[in-house]
Amino acid sequence: MDTHGLPASTSGTERQDGAPARSAGAPSPLPCLFVTTASKEEKEEEKPPLPGPRKKQADALTENIKWMAETFGHERIGFLTLTLGDEDAGGRYRNLRDRKEAQRRFHSLLTNVIAKRYQCGVTITERHRNGGIHFHLAVVCAADIRGQIDFDACFPPKGLGGKPLYKPDYSTANEAIKREWAFWRRVAKLYGFGRHQLQPMRSNGEALGRYLGEYLSKDWAHRLPEDKGARCVRYFGHWSNEVRAIGERRKAPPYGSRFGWMTPRAKAWRELVRQVVIVLRYKGAKITEQNIKDIFGPKWAWKMGKLFESVRFEVGDWQAEPARVAIEEHNFKVQARWLVGGGDPARSCWWHVTEITLDHLRPSPEWIKQGQELKLAKECEAEIRRRLRALEETNRDKAEQRRILAEVADSFQSEAKGAQP
Repeated sequence: MDTHGLPASTSGTERQDGAPARSAGAPSPLPCLFVTTASKEEKEEEKPPLPGPRKKQADALTENIKWMAETFGHERIGFLTLTLGDEDAGGRYRNLRDRKEAQRRFHSLLTNVIAKRYQCGVTITERHRNGGIHFHLAVVCAADIRGQIDFDACFPPKGLGGKPLYKPDYSTANEAIKREWAFWRRVAKLYGFGRHQLQPMRSNGEALGRYLGEYLSKDWAHRLPEDKGARCVRYFGHWSNEVRAIGERRKAPPYGSRFGWMTPRAKAWRELVRQVVIVLRYKGAKITEQNIKDIFGPKWAWKMGKLFESVRFEVGDWQAEPARVAIEEHNFKVQARWLVGGGDPARSCWWHVTEITLDHLRPSPEWIKQGQELKLAKECEAEIRRRLRALEETNRDKAEQRRILAEVADSFQSEAKGAQP
């Protein structure tokens, strides 16, 4: 077949943490796109990545915070976290879960306080796993808020219950950040905000940008239907180290999210997808840009990415040099996984691109049936375990009742014997 240099060769598929301190080769398993027996940790690792527009927002966010730190100085960059909530009738604090009300309060705070107090910054809105709305900001303060602060002493790590592991020590904080803390203690509650925390930037702009970008992933994972269309990233202020003249428009952040992926790896990705589509079309699949979601599902790119970890692709002169080098590196990694996983050295991969079929990218009826049977078996097993636990608790309660009755009977017998003349 004519596949632009794709030989019909046969080959054969694959499938980090540090606790903060206070200062003073198992083989890879065979890959499977439709695993239903993965553990909770594995499912967390295999969750789909951010969609393209969100990923671009995260990259632009990182670049803008890097620019902000390089322009205004690392010592003036602050990381501000704001939570929303109200006291219920019992006096307990409840997180606010209504996104519209949260945006209304934050817009009032941003307009009347934040935009006037800080020269520029960026806000990320995050819905927590419990449904509460949080706001995370990177802001440019008017003075050096870093000084010689001891981060581990001022901001101790938290335990499982969310409580600090030891009492904070603010002796190393300078006067500038103490003024900021005092200001927010007074102002935050006036706008309906609860817990708040302002920290100086710990390392560099790129690290802070990527840290804030993680909140985009968390918000995406916990979004509710009513969050559809809500903005998650908002820039404010005058993004320039020059004083804004009267009547001058505010300067926007230097990096936007409207760009295309033109890196060598992105070009290589397009080539890999093209080779797969060529092979599937040759085998009878009528794939176009318009129907690819209908054939593979809405997460087709993620499925292909998982599959590509196990597939060897063709390299040829028709490819641009950067893309060809990236594909050669990809093939080398696939071969390394194959050999480390115990594969036959006579082969270099689980599958060659010419061996790909539609079943590699969408579940066949047999796989769907097996998945349903496995789900039913798991539900039955869980129900059996639940009833065994309930039976065990019932038997334990009955045993305890018999023990108490025996003690009472012994007590009565002892009193009766003592009462006899």
